[in-house]
Amino acid sequence: MATRDRDRTTLFEIFFDLVFVFALTRVVALVEADPEPASLLRATILLALLWWAWCAFIWLGNQVRLDRGFVRVGMLVAMAGLFVVALVIPEAWTRHPGGANPALVLAAAFAVVRGCYVVLFAVTARGRPRLRRQLLLDLGPQTVSIGLLVAGALLGDRWQAGLWAAAFVVDFAGGRSAARYRGWRVGSPRHFTERHDLVLIIALGETVLASGARVDPWSANLSALGVALLGFLITASLWWAFFGRLSADAARALEHADRSAQPSLARDGYTFGHFPLVAGVVLVAIGSTLLLDDVAAAPGEPASALAVAALGAGIVLYLVGLEIFRWILLRDRCGASLAGAGLIVAVMVSSAWYPAWIVPIVVAAITATTATAVGRRTPGAGEPLVQHPPAADQ
Repeated sequence: MATRDRDRTTLFEIFFDLVFVFALTRVVALVEADPEPASLLRATILLALLWWAWCAFIWLGNQVRLDRGFVRVGMLVAMAGLFVVALVIPEAWTRHPGGANPALVLAAAFAVVRGCYVVLFAVTARGRPRLRRQLLLDLGPQTVSIGLLVAGALLGDRWQAGLWAAAFVVDFAGGRSAARYRGWRVGSPRHFTERHDLVLIIALGETVLASGARVDPWSANLSALGVALLGFLITASLWWAFFGRLSADAARALEHADRSAQPSLARDGYTFGHFPLVAGVVLVAIGSTLLLDDVAAAPGEPASALAVAALGAGIVLYLVGLEIFRWILLRDRCGASLAGAGLIVAVMVSSAWYPAWIVPIVVAAITATTATAVGRRTPGAGEPLVQHPPAADQ
């Protein structure tokens, strides 16, 4: 059954999103197990690959109902593949002599996920020549990307990181290039925006869980409890910065845009523009957990460079991502986001000069103040940018 204009997110799709966010939490576990700069780089690469896999099924779900018949069976197979990816992530760069190669298992599981997407989209595209040609154009970068994942898994070490990063570049550049054919359509703008909003909320919730799980309230020192509370304030501030007004304004802009303009707005604003937001949230989760460890161990000492880098980079990426998203959907700017990002960078640079427990206080104050300004921002015109009546499908 095709997705209709007013369709909303289904419970089955939320189930899929929960598996995806579980994979994100495993990325956090990857860095926690080996808190080194190389691990942070690897985590970023895996985040990009996971995001691209998830976005593929968002577009699929906007063409056809995912909770019906054969499509639902294929989605369950894809979810199983994504679950295997999540399980393997913490050991994706680990070699076990004489045992299975975790990286190769992960690459194979990604291949299963993408294979399900291609098969399900091919079934969906029957009788729709333009959509079928669009899928064929996408097959090239998809195939090359999987080949790079397998090659990186077999070669290992630095080759693995480089080839897996190249796989995402191929996905990103190839996907954007193929999209110029304009074979996609946005079946339901409300469904499309709601899926992205929900996964961001779930990711923010997992950030709270990730940091909270590091604290034992009966044995932790008061500094660690305070840092956990400040971490919650940072996460709540990130929520407010996006959901205060921007989320609703952007959704309205996409819904009221000309039908022919909706695919490019959805692609640039959500498929590409939402990645900095989700990646920023995951980096904040990593930074918060590492900072909690620092404060619990030695609150009077400066925080580790990796903890500050992950926390600060996550907030900066999120705030800058908000402005990119705002500009694409609303053609509006909010200087508070960039000002807040600049202040966070200053905190990152100076963090070695004061105790670890001061970092979350300053960062939380900056983030909350910035979110207050950003969350109340109203676009200059007060209305969606594009209000042309919907045109017929091409």
